[in-house]
Amino acid sequence: MTEDLVLPVPDTLPAMYLVPARMPEPQALRTIVAAVEARVAEPLRRLTTGLLATGAVMVARRLPDELPFLHALRPAANDLPPEQAAAANAAPEYIAFAALLPIRPGPVHEWATRAAAGALAATLGRPVVDAFCQRAFCAEDALASLPGAPELADVGGGFRLADWVIVHREGPVLATHGLGRFGLPELKVSDVPAELQSLWLLALNGVGHRLLELLRCELRRGGQTPFVQVPAELAIRRADIGNAYGVDMDGGGALPVRLALDPAVTDQRTSYLTLHAPDDTAPAEHRAALHAALLETPFSKTVLSKTALSRTAR
Repeated sequence: MTEDLVLPVPDTLPAMYLVPARMPEPQALRTIVAAVEARVAEPLRRLTTGLLATGAVMVARRLPDELPFLHALRPAANDLPPEQAAAANAAPEYIAFAALLPIRPGPVHEWATRAAAGALAATLGRPVVDAFCQRAFCAEDALASLPGAPELADVGGGFRLADWVIVHREGPVLATHGLGRFGLPELKVSDVPAELQSLWLLALNGVGHRLLELLRCELRRGGQTPFVQVPAELAIRRADIGNAYGVDMDGGGALPVRLALDPAVTDQRTSYLTLHAPDDTAPAEHRAALHAALLETPFSKTVLSKTALSRTAR
């Protein structure tokens, strides 16, 4: 029997968002609190205003030269108006929102920081810049990803992992960017032909959802959790993918995968869990088998077009 993998769990997690705007800090804080009260649903509304009041969610003015990651800012989403895209990439000044909070089953550090930035951006008609993923997106999309949003009313737990993770493509290699927000390694899979990349994008988010639930269960036990155990072998299931995207995808088959940890050895590298084929299966055969595992029962093409393809980044 394959032993579990033991993953380190950080004590604290950071979050940072930017809104391209120029405003004195005292005025900014008053405007932000009013925006949160008007645009964020309970219980996140009260939580966010409380963290702003105590300084746990910090607000500060920042110049572009103080934010070197802006040089690598990815092109804004296609639905971002041109003037907002220009503001995200070349604003003379930004209002920065940042938090560094203890890890919890619910990603409070991300929820509260995104809520404050999204509410202000929506009030000012500006975009939101996500420092973790180095991308810009609409304020409405930021608010729609938060617990209590009307768009998540029918989603179990009021949370979709796919709202927080993007997938980069480098030739036949797919890799997530976003699981690190929650204290997990990113996921990577190689040898994926172009015609199967949409399905494997879904699969990565499904596996990510499964691992996040294992971590959250461990955190709910309370106390210090320096490590979490995850299966070194698991199966990609339709239900996990559905949970990651907030849609009903029960039934269907499953595809076994083997996980291997590639830990970061410097601050400049990212830790990855790499998905491999079982030992007795060729990689090409294994990658193609996902199609049969997921599509052996009717599968919504709408899900593919609206989730996978729209969330892929090159």
